[in-house]
Amino acid sequence: MKGKTDITVKYQNQLNLVPLKNFNAKQMDLFFALCARMKNKGLDKIKFSFEELRDLSDYKMTATKAFVGDLERLYKNILGLSYREESENKIKYFVLFTGFEIDKKNKFVEISVNKDLESVINGLTSEFSKFELSAFTSIRSTYAKTLFRLLMQYRSTGYYTVSIEEFKEIMNVPKSYTQMGQIDQKVITPAMKELHNYFDDLEIKKIKAKKGNKIARLEFSFSEIKTGVPNIILHNWV
Repeated sequence: MKGKTDITVKYQNQLNLVPLKNFNAKQMDLFFALCARMKNKGLDKIKFSFEELRDLSDYKMTATKAFVGDLERLYKNILGLSYREESENKIKYFVLFTGFEIDKKNKFVEISVNKDLESVINGLTSEFSKFELSAFTSIRSTYAKTLFRLLMQYRSTGYYTVSIEEFKEIMNVPKSYTQMGQIDQKVITPAMKELHNYFDDLEIKKIKAKKGNKIARLEFSFSEIKTGVPNIILHNWV
């Protein structure tokens, strides 16, 4: 088995548009650890020992009961994901994983991928996101983890722009945060503070709507990934 520092997460960019609602930081780590290990496995069932999954996701607690509980909550959240795919003539919705078995006695998890969504992980085109799993698990907050993935998608340009409504959806901002000041204080400022450790010259500009004083778009920019941060992929495209 590869060490955690050798594991790279790759997936189609569409997955970045799926809000990971109700996921806490550790569940995000577990989710992308699973995605990383499912790469190039086709539709086969993949078996993870508890020890391997703990190591990949940097899971610190050792109690098996707590770990099993987190795995159960993770899959319940995965079932709640609304993955949407649209073509000229069709709109489809899927769940990502179709099988999820937890063997408490033998301490392993067995997972299978929905055949309709295999391409998200295995059918990579030029438009994909890529980052080291160990870098992702080192980030603490859910907002910072999500923003990290979005910025890494635009690693080649160092520029990411998004409407405020789409940003709130992707970041899973609580609907109670109706004022920009709340979003700034609770979401953007803490995430940016943490991600300054990963990106050089990371900045944000708030673009107002043409009419009124409301913020319409956010523009994120950075010059480079910090070279002093270990285990971060320095190239986003291959």
